[in-house]
Amino acid sequence: MKDLRNLLIDCRIELRKYIKDFHKTEMCDKLDAAIASAGRPQAETVVAEPAIGANKTLTTNQVGLAWQRAARDLKFSHPDLYEKLGNDVMRLLDTKTLVDPGTELENLGAEVEKMKQAQETLKKQQDAIAAERDALLGALATAVPELDDSADRFATALARIEWLQTAIASKQVVSGKNAGSQAPSEGPVPSDEALVAIIAGTRNFSKDQLDWALGEAMVLCGFQFTPHELIEQGHPHIAQIIQDARSK
Repeated sequence: MKDLRNLLIDCRIELRKYIKDFHKTEMCDKLDAAIASAGRPQAETVVAEPAIGANKTLTTNQVGLAWQRAARDLKFSHPDLYEKLGNDVMRLLDTKTLVDPGTELENLGAEVEKMKQAQETLKKQQDAIAAERDALLGALATAVPELDDSADRFATALARIEWLQTAIASKQVVSGKNAGSQAPSEGPVPSDEALVAIIAGTRNFSKDQLDWALGEAMVLCGFQFTPHELIEQGHPHIAQIIQDARSK
């Protein structure tokens, strides 16, 4: 209580410096009463002080809030003095600005709302990207049903793209070759006789047979080769892979 009394006396001295006829104001009377009350012996106080250490933080907060309310009253009654006190507080705290707690909470609430809106926008973008991805994978699965999705979906999708690229390239190559080296009347699945002839080098796969043979050879090889790599190894090699699997 002695420290509080000294603090109140210092405040009264400072206020007298900046307020003309401060001793005639109501605030001066309140300060005098508070100083007198703080100077009374401990036994005369109506409410006993808590034990040392008990509610120490709460008592400090109460004093701080009381000073804050008193300072806010000065903001309207004596704005010049309020500004002087604010500058002194900022000097003691070594800061250039002070934010009112209520304003700070409002700003934090606005920031939280912005973050929620940004999160919702990001979630919508992610859902749209996922939908486009699934649509693309579905289109590839429809275009190349020979490959299943039992393995990694994206690895299979890349294999399907390779397949389509190779099929287009092989179609262009086959169209430029002599049609007499192929058997156009055969179906997409070559017979054993056709495989023997292809292995011997007397003929090649037809276009439909090549599409089927590439998928079959990739599966039999455990996807160790891409369609383009199998094409580079030649029709006889592809036919040999299929023929070896049939003979087992």
